[in-house]
Amino acid sequence: MKIGIQTWGSSGDVRPFIALAGGLTAAGHDVTLAFTGVDNNDYSSLADRLNFRIFRAFDKFEVTPEIIDRLIYCILKERNPVKQLSIILDDFFEPAVSDMYEASLRLCQENEIVIGHFIVYPLRAAAEKTGRPYITVALNHGFLSSRYAPPVGLPDLGSWINPFWWRVVDAMINRGIKPNVNGFLMSKGLPPVEKIGCDFWESKLLNLIAVSQHFCRTQKDWKAHNQVCGFCNVPESAEDWHMPDDLKRFIETGELPVYMTFGSLMPPVPEGQEEIISLMYDAAALAGCRAIIQTSLDDLSRLPTRPDVYYIKVTPHNRIFPYCAAVVHHGGAGTSQSATLAGCPSVVVAHIVEQKIWGCELERLGIAPKLINRRSLTAKKLADAIRRVLFSPTMKERAQEISRAMRNEDGVGKAVELIERRFSGLNR
Repeated sequence: MKIGIQTWGSSGDVRPFIALAGGLTAAGHDVTLAFTGVDNNDYSSLADRLNFRIFRAFDKFEVTPEIIDRLIYCILKERNPVKQLSIILDDFFEPAVSDMYEASLRLCQENEIVIGHFIVYPLRAAAEKTGRPYITVALNHGFLSSRYAPPVGLPDLGSWINPFWWRVVDAMINRGIKPNVNGFLMSKGLPPVEKIGCDFWESKLLNLIAVSQHFCRTQKDWKAHNQVCGFCNVPESAEDWHMPDDLKRFIETGELPVYMTFGSLMPPVPEGQEEIISLMYDAAALAGCRAIIQTSLDDLSRLPTRPDVYYIKVTPHNRIFPYCAAVVHHGGAGTSQSATLAGCPSVVVAHIVEQKIWGCELERLGIAPKLINRRSLTAKKLADAIRRVLFSPTMKERAQEISRAMRNEDGVGKAVELIERRFSGLNR
């Protein structure tokens, strides 16, 4: 089949679709991926190695360190989770909608089916305009309602009360997001939607939930179009990365280090990043552990140094996490699952509600302590959480147990199988 794929967001929102595009190509399909990145990353080398076409749907964001720093400040200041999402979408989604829609139309015109990140509503609109079959992919299971489970982090009060929680969540999402979505749909001559969640974010043909089954429990009241495929991870063979000699020596000359990263939510301006790195540095000292701290700074001369701390630029998580004792992170979907796949317990410092979902899930699985909210983070709190992990053999054993089980999953392979099964007669 000729398949068009579209996604939007940070690296954690793009890489699963790169993995899926590579898997579909390996299965013999002709794949094109359009992406809108909010972090200026270039993914062309991954596309070349995995043999699919890729292009930017929108590349006009002014993604300066100062703009990202202001965005992070506004997110942390806002406690309402839907308003947090609205802040992100207003700055880094809505300005790209027209260009994304043009890319969506191109994908629909050139391909037999299209697949989209659930939040990319321009692709949904283009598919409806052109009559093209459309699949959604959810990278987070926390917005899939069920009477048998409450929204993650809320108390389970049984199948009669849980729907109330979900109605509250749906109302908040609709109030914050529906006006923009419906305004766009009506501008294209399409009818408005009543509910953003089940009516719009889920394709009724197939909604792939790209989450490991160990995090995502299939609920018996989910409709048949909701299918858990598993974590879609870029294969190691596609990553052009080799461990530096000095990092290899650092790892080999002491106890396993703790990896520390806030991913795309690390403050990009030097002053802000230096402050967070100093906090991580102090936490490692208080916890009595060695540390690998991720930074995007080019000038490391202003950072504190000691022999048991190593600073590293962005690197493939699946290549470095297996050499670590634990991972301190922001609770991104990819980082949470990559750490678990590597057999590492986590310490989650959540910045937004989606990350709280992953923090709660890691705690539920017994491989992380209670999450820390970013706005209340201190070196002591972080050190205490690190110690709880490092001094807990049960947590490490549980992480390794889940790791062994996750290695038997094939998220990309399952996704390809589900797509092919759904459209098995398309070319016959």
